[in-house]
Amino acid sequence: MTTRRTLLKSAVATGLAAITSPKTLDRADELFASGEFASADAHYRKVLRGDPDHVHALARHARIALLTGRLPRAKRLLKQVLRLDPGHPRARGELADALWRTDQFAELAALLPSVDQDGPTATATQLRSFAGLRPYTVSGPATVRVPFAAADPLPMIEASLNGAPPALFFLDTGALFALNQDYAHRLAIPTYGHTTGRTMYGEHRAHQGRVDTLALAGGLTIGNLPVHTIPDAIRLTAPDGRLTQGAIGTSVLARFLPTLDYPGQALVLRRDRRTAVHARHSAPLWWVGDHYLLSRGSVNGLDPMVFFVDTGGGDIGFTAPPSTFTAAGIEIPPGEGFHPVTVRELTLGSATGRDVPGLTGAFPPWFENGFGFRIGGLPTHRFFKPYAVTFDFPRGRVLMEPGVPPAPGRSSSQVR
Repeated sequence: MTTRRTLLKSAVATGLAAITSPKTLDRADELFASGEFASADAHYRKVLRGDPDHVHALARHARIALLTGRLPRAKRLLKQVLRLDPGHPRARGELADALWRTDQFAELAALLPSVDQDGPTATATQLRSFAGLRPYTVSGPATVRVPFAAADPLPMIEASLNGAPPALFFLDTGALFALNQDYAHRLAIPTYGHTTGRTMYGEHRAHQGRVDTLALAGGLTIGNLPVHTIPDAIRLTAPDGRLTQGAIGTSVLARFLPTLDYPGQALVLRRDRRTAVHARHSAPLWWVGDHYLLSRGSVNGLDPMVFFVDTGGGDIGFTAPPSTFTAAGIEIPPGEGFHPVTVRELTLGSATGRDVPGLTGAFPPWFENGFGFRIGGLPTHRFFKPYAVTFDFPRGRVLMEPGVPPAPGRSSSQVR
């Protein structure tokens, strides 16, 4: 039965939607595009209070939940978006990302064939191979400290796969867990189809597989890991002449409270992700797609912008799209290819680097606006080297504690 109170509430809600939606929504979209996600979300929530089924506001509200790691909420909201708009251009791929990050492989396998936009680096057949298995099972000590086998041009550690002798892997927050193709073949890693991988080296066929065990120093073992292959050309050489056989990236590190301790030259993995880590500097931490980590910083005094946090950028400290270098007053040398430049001042949250070695031409063009908001640059290896860098995924923070720099004269590695 319709009451006077019900009619009044409906009229108020309709009036509120009419008053707030256009202007509030425009402002929300401006804030989202500039990477001010918390402020944008407050505006989207205001729109939703007047119109709970506003698809655009609901989809953006869900996306911010995904960015900030509120995965059950993101999953629920994205399913609501798809009920309202089954053809929504992003919601299906973002739901796939939420399922990937919560290890819901059976549900993801059913969804993946219908994902039009970029989805997780996986195939349905690969995901179904985990039936009856729990992904990423961890056993061993509460905390381990895995020494770097080398520190440059990227940190490298030893690990053993499926009981094989230890091999060398580089650490890279811009990657998932990956094996060089020839190494995967030598270890007879089962594969289940392929996807297309994209790196600064171009596109490549990424075969999707499953690793039974990944064992690290200190007795830490991780079981049942999805993995993909990378070209054999993507390799580093350690000072002792050994070649890396793959990368250990975000999909593994995010299972822990991880610290890349550059001054102490070790990877620290804590199984209890609630552990408090104190650091002098911090920055926000967001997560887009299946492994892209984001934060916020500035270049040469420009307004803060969203950065892609990729520690695997080789022996440089920063790269960016041409628009950022130009706005920052950094001249791009003429000609195609990579060109070294110097960034006078680079910040990430409260951490500041001065005279940071940069490189033009290395920032993938699709990164700048490919996620619906602008990514203005990419701080990488040389920027982070003065710090013990902790990725606090549950609290959404990058923590950076300055340390004593390594002794001079240590041999550096080369990319083959």
